[in-house]
This record gives sequence, C-alpha cells and structure tokens, in this order.
Amino acid sequence: MGIELTRRTALQGLAGLVIGVHLTRGARAQATPGAAFAPNAFVRVAPDSTITVLIKHIEFGQGPFTGLTTLVAEEMDADWAQMRAEHAPSNTELYKNLFFGAQGTGGSTAMANSFEQMRKAGAAARALLVAAAAQSWGVPAGEITVEAGVLRHAATKREGRFGDFAEAAAKLPLPADVPLKDPKNFKLIGTDRGPVKRLDSAAKATGKALFTIDVQEAGMLTVLVAHPPLFGAKVASFDAAKARAVPGVVDVKQLSSGIAVYAKGFWPARQARDLLEIKWDETGAEKRGTAQLVEEYRALAATPGAVAGTHGDAAKALAGAR
Repeated sequence: MGIELTRRTALQGLAGLVIGVHLTRGARAQATPGAAFAPNAFVRVAPDSTITVLIKHIEFGQGPFTGLTTLVAEEMDADWAQMRAEHAPSNTELYKNLFFGAQGTGGSTAMANSFEQMRKAGAAARALLVAAAAQSWGVPAGEITVEAGVLRHAATKREGRFGDFAEAAAKLPLPADVPLKDPKNFKLIGTDRGPVKRLDSAAKATGKALFTIDVQEAGMLTVLVAHPPLFGAKVASFDAAKARAVPGVVDVKQLSSGIAVYAKGFWPARQARDLLEIKWDETGAEKRGTAQLVEEYRALAATPGAVAGTHGDAAKALAGAR
C-alpha cells in the first residue's frame, strides 16, 4: 500500500497544522487551504503544541484512541503528554475501514488496517515541522533532531516546540515520500504501559466522557420499543391509551419489530412502554426451549455431514501413526 503525497499542501488555519492522509488503493493526501479543520485530517498540530489525532474507529474501551495515537506519536517523536484523540467525523470515503470498505469498527481490525496509515500521517507531520524549522533557522533539515516534541539543532543550539512551526509548516508542500521508523528504534509502539497512558480512562472515570446516550439536542425525543417475547412473534393488536396518558409521551407507533413509544425523555418513555397492552401473534414464533434445542443439536451432530471434498485417507494415516 503506497502513499502519493505530491502536489498537495497541508492545511493552514486556526489549528496550526493539519495533516490529511487518505490511504486507499490510490492513496493521497488531501487539503483545503484556509480551513481550520478538514474532515479528512488525521493529525492536527495546534499553536500550543498539542497534537490531536482523529480516530476513525469507535472507542468502546478496547483502546483505539490510545493505540492509534501511539502510532502517530511514535513517528512524530512527540511527547505523550501533548497527545490528544478525538473521534473522526462521519465520512465513509475518507475514514473507511480499509478491510471493510465502510466506516466501521469490529473484528479486531482497528490497529491492523490503520497501522501504516496512521504512522504515515505522523511521519508526514514530523517531516513538515522539521522542514519549517530548518527554513526558519537556515540550517539543513538533516541536522535537526526531534525528541519528546522538541526540535533541536545542536550546532547553533537552537530549539523549538512543534507549535512554534505549525503555521509555517502548513504552508509547505508535502514531501513525495516519507520514510517510516525502523521498528528497532520504537520508543512507544510495543511498550507495556511505560510513558503511554490511556487517553480515555480519566474522562470515563470522572463522568466527563460524552456517550451517545448523553447527547441532547433541541426537540430530540427518546424512543423505546416493546419487542415480542418470542422470536418471530408479531403484534396482533395493542391498546396504547394508558401509555399516551403519561406526561411527556408524544406518540406511539407500531413497527415491524414491535410497538415504539416516542417521549420527551427516557423515564416517560419507559413508563409508557410498561403500560402498553399488547396481544402477540405467536403463530410463527420460535417456541422451543434450551433443552429441546440442545437435543436437536446433538441429533444433528450425530448425522453424517455433507462432504465438500476429499483428499488423502485420514483414517489410514492416523492408523499408521499409532
């Protein structure tokens, strides 16, 4: 999977430096000059030197915020204390899972499909910042070192932080090819804790983290559905008079999956759902219990299965092995 970074520019705006790396089969970096933020940006360097990484995989507690940010920090030689992470916006084309072809999280694919992508984003950001520092100091870029988010030029004893060069770096063209670190030089990737602390734990522990259930918008309703007690059952009839009488209930509707209650909040929706009087049609419902299903599975397991193909003689080989 290659990366084509020519004829593109980094984002310039209020955020300082924004790197957008969209890796697909025809990989490229994209930018919108003058914008403070772009939906295809993975790395954002602010004037105060904080680095925000936009994560395209949902953080369910499995660690993509920390893991993917680690990849960027490693290639940038950043200080972990300056790293931040945010969920990427909804944009399938720009933030799709490279394994699924859609914007999604699952199958333990977050690190696997983003490993090279996020490292390249970090490496590109580092290269631009080094180039900007070299231009500002009038020294060769190859003489500049980066450690813990600080750029240094030993001969002139000059040094500066990422934020000092973010604006200038945003005006430079992206390099055609950015080499990635040799794994033997990793300081963050593969470490067991050490300097890398989870980025999402504190907010979740203190209640500051915002989850979908916490989102409140003007005029937003809460919807709860009364589902049938058996798979395959359908609504025969229902009476929603008591449910509609609950203060805060806006409407009650029948869906293919049951009866939905629309209310101005969770508790009125919950109370109203409990007051629904529903008669279920269980004609086509699954009525077998666990014991019956287990017996049927055992019976099926004892019957010969379909042969997809044969090769060799397993019985003979096993007999010979004895």
